[in-house]
Amino acid sequence: MTSVDHNAIIHAYRHLYRQGLKVVNYSTPSRYVLLRTLRSSFRSFAHRDFDPQKISNTMYFLQRATDVAGLEHRIVKNLLMVRYWEQPQVRKELRQLKGLGIDQRHLPLRKDAIKQFNLTLMLLNESLGTCLN
Repeated sequence: MTSVDHNAIIHAYRHLYRQGLKVVNYSTPSRYVLLRTLRSSFRSFAHRDFDPQKISNTMYFLQRATDVAGLEHRIVKNLLMVRYWEQPQVRKELRQLKGLGIDQRHLPLRKDAIKQFNLTLMLLNESLGTCLN
């Protein structure tokens, strides 16, 4: 890997983080979830799979989410909300979904919901050419 590739990866990380902070308006829980998600994504991907076009498309998507509180903003907000509740250190509120008749202690239901969410996110990434995680 050349130094140009390494610098491009670092710049992509910084640009995505900076734009993500603008999307969430620097709010406290969201920015930490964003940081944790970006770090895990950039640490786990292979450097040979780095695609500048996907980064550019993702930056455009985040820019649209910043400009208008529309569909893009809601997608990012919901993505960060799901990632927040996936964290192991977060105290789960069982009463939030009790009114819906959903028991959060039912592990297979939670796993299926997360699996379906990740599959939907994967299809969204493929169709838009982005790299949202």
